[in-house]
Amino acid sequence: MLRTYDIVTVNASFEDEEIRGRRGYVIGEVQADQIGVFVYDIERVWCLHPNDVTATGEIDIEARDEPRGAAIRVNSKGEIVG
Repeated sequence: MLRTYDIVTVNASFEDEEIRGRRGYVIGEVQADQIGVFVYDIERVWCLHPNDVTATGEIDIEARDEPRGAAIRVNSKGEIVG
């Protein structure tokens, strides 16, 4: 089970080549079947099904300890929504 701040890799079979194989960390659950993942290389959040990523066994300590701003919601394409 994935937890907030777990570092993950987007699976090589993921449909969108922009983030396929990239690493990021889980920012939390967006919906029952989607998690938000901050993708390091492109500095953007993507909504993904938990099966689309593989946990590395690491935790992003810096992100966990960083002060938070207002929460945002994004869709499956990483676009900010209401």
